[in-house]
Amino acid sequence: MTDISANASPSPYQRDLLIAALQDHARRLPADAKGATLDLMRRRQWIREHRADGRLLGTSTGHTGFTHFRLSHLGIRTARKYQRIQLTRTHAVGTIAAYRPASTRHHKDIVAVQSRPDADGSVEVLSSQHRRLITVALTDLLPAPPTAVAPGELTNAWAVMDQRGTWLLIVEGDTHSAARRAAAQVPDARARSQSTGGFLYRRLRSSEIPSTFAELHAAARRSA
Repeated sequence: MTDISANASPSPYQRDLLIAALQDHARRLPADAKGATLDLMRRRQWIREHRADGRLLGTSTGHTGFTHFRLSHLGIRTARKYQRIQLTRTHAVGTIAAYRPASTRHHKDIVAVQSRPDADGSVEVLSSQHRRLITVALTDLLPAPPTAVAPGELTNAWAVMDQRGTWLLIVEGDTHSAARRAAAQVPDARARSQSTGGFLYRRLRSSEIPSTFAELHAAARRSA
């Protein structure tokens, strides 16, 4: 019996299975997935059963050998949707990430995320290697290595930077939008934003927050 619905939402465990299968070259689900869960996902047409040789298992076959499950076309679309949601939360605007294109084994850049993903799944990031904004695929971002992340907890303080990553001021805000509004209230900020091509933002950790304006200017010189 088919249980397909445009409104059906996978559970957290089902989302993990979908995303894990999406990252597998054959779109194959983990072998230790729970049978009852697989049954439900099959009824929702997110997955299809295959023979050991990879051929699709027919509904009227008498095959008795080993089988496994792979994502269907609907399952791939569903997995990509929830993968994007997960990555958008992990790599929110203002956070630090490692950029590793799918064609490479190691990260090639440390970046600060500057936008939410567009319709193609791309985001704008400030590249530490190129010292400018570049556009990358959201799926090419990974958690930054510990050596690239300052110690301390994330705070509500944000560094406001020019297009080359030079610190201009620090504002407070619960979100990126709040930080932008706070920056807009700073005298002459609008003119500075226009002259520098717009501000960039990065959420700061506790150890990065300067305690005096002198320290802020020193941080600006170090980042230039």
